[in-house]
Amino acid sequence: MKIKGTLVCGLLALVCYGSGASTIAQGNGEPAPRGIHEAGYVRIGGIEQWIQIRGDDRSNPVLLWLSGGPGFSTIPATPGYRNWEKAFTVVMWDQRGEGKTFERSGTSVAPTMTIERMVQDGIEVAEYLRGHLHTQKIVLLGHSWGSILGIHMIKERPGLFAAYVGTGQVVQLERDAEAAYPLLLQRAKAVHDKVAEQQLQQVGPPPYPDSPQKWVWIRWANALDPGSDSGEDRGTAGQRPAYIGAGAQFSQGLMWSSIMKDDLPSLGTAFQVPIFFIQGVQDRLTVTALTRRYFERIRAPEKEFIVLPKVGHLAIFTARDAFLHVLIDRVRPLALANQ
Repeated sequence: MKIKGTLVCGLLALVCYGSGASTIAQGNGEPAPRGIHEAGYVRIGGIEQWIQIRGDDRSNPVLLWLSGGPGFSTIPATPGYRNWEKAFTVVMWDQRGEGKTFERSGTSVAPTMTIERMVQDGIEVAEYLRGHLHTQKIVLLGHSWGSILGIHMIKERPGLFAAYVGTGQVVQLERDAEAAYPLLLQRAKAVHDKVAEQQLQQVGPPPYPDSPQKWVWIRWANALDPGSDSGEDRGTAGQRPAYIGAGAQFSQGLMWSSIMKDDLPSLGTAFQVPIFFIQGVQDRLTVTALTRRYFERIRAPEKEFIVLPKVGHLAIFTARDAFLHVLIDRVRPLALANQ
């Protein structure tokens, strides 16, 4: 469905954008001499996986973005993140079961669609980037489902990372959903959306089994996200390639139960990597109050909890400039010191 021109895609949700990518260039339109613009398949976890690398200056810190979903590629959103490429070398990775990786592998990877396998994939991607881009440590950015993946990765291989940034940060999704439901219903009433209110009341509060009921919560958590109508440019909207939607449906169908039950605090709250959580104050999918409680238990060399006003779960899309400002101000200096 479309919400004010933005296509809302699904689980742990991302806003999907039209395809296409801008060329790395200087202000005068000439190619940036120290820039990098690469995209292609790399052998990761025994299959060909698609990795895109873009930035104006190879000496900038490397930022690996773990997209949400699972299954929703952020690569079609590339034009909207041009400013990010001035401060970071931005890596977007189509995970197993996602985007162009899914286009290549199809459903043959179904037996390997597990959190454990995808954590190992992520570690292999990080190792590849270290060697390929000649850097010691990289910044790991996880949104929504990607924040589950990210916490597992920094727990298992902290030495690969200069910092971890979580946004739409999951704690334990069954508990997140229980806390989010009354807030979402409250939002529907506040904006006088009778359809949302009726559908949410019909399915009732979670927990939701792996059934169509879950999509009502996910659909309205995205559609009512307070920032989706902020007017900030979201890049070039357009028709999604069919394989993106197919990959998302495939990935979520296989991973819903394991994602809902995964309990990040049970992994332990002591970390060897600096931790930054950037949350939309009105997140009604991964509730900011629960994320803050998790954050308060964390022990790390450095940590900070940053709340962005007026936005919610999709803050990384609807408040891109404010998000980038935090990355440049708080995270980039740490990354430069660890290259």
